[in-house]
Amino acid sequence: MNRLAVVAVAALVAMGSGFGLLRYVSGADDRAAAAAEPVRMLVATVDVPDGTSFDEALADGRIQVSQTMQASLAPTAVTDRSALAGSVADGVLRAGQVVVTGAFVDPTASRENDGPATFADALPEGTVAVSFEASGAAAVSDLVSPGDRVNLLVNVPNAAELGLPDSNGPAMVHVFQDLQIIAIGTTVRPPDGAVEAVVNPGSSNYTVAVAPQDAARLLFLTRQYEVLLALVGPGNDPSELDPVGVTDALPESLTAETAPGAGT
Repeated sequence: MNRLAVVAVAALVAMGSGFGLLRYVSGADDRAAAAAEPVRMLVATVDVPDGTSFDEALADGRIQVSQTMQASLAPTAVTDRSALAGSVADGVLRAGQVVVTGAFVDPTASRENDGPATFADALPEGTVAVSFEASGAAAVSDLVSPGDRVNLLVNVPNAAELGLPDSNGPAMVHVFQDLQIIAIGTTVRPPDGAVEAVVNPGSSNYTVAVAPQDAARLLFLTRQYEVLLALVGPGNDPSELDPVGVTDALPESLTAETAPGAGT
């Protein structure tokens, strides 16, 4: 190959290399620009407890939309808040934590226990279990069995303490009716369909399942006042019952009610 041909080939190679370098540099610039593009992400502004509704957390600011560079975004970060509508937190999110896939899950899935079944699994949906103490005559002489239903009464110095009309002295007030006793001590109610009742174990600790707000009411009342139980029989539906105080303690008739089965 003569000198002229060599020079020509070298020039072509140099030109091709230059174009390749130009394309590489241009591509690198594009990649750098893309990496610096701002993208949305979701961040916890405060600690978000396990089971918190995503919709509520977003509405009250506990979860907020933030921005970061594309290059800094976690691969599993959730960028579309609509994808989490109706979900709940599966574990605690700490303040500053980025919301990633799996941080919020379907409410049904979040309640599934991966381990053995526990007492909580048997609670009616939307309820919490709370316990109170009652014994002896105040607990129907311990004749209440797990699974029975009771009315819960409290003895107060004056019904006015509970926002009711002044009773001019002590009063007995129905505060909860038709509560099912789901456990006495550690003895739980029998499963649905069971043919044998569970015997009262003699414990003074009674457990019921109620709505969360009612749990606070029940715990407050049973720790502030004397607690008494009335065992609910068949056909005795909840009804509005006025407090009974000193002015209306006597029944309308002083004739005793016939005991069940009497005279037969």
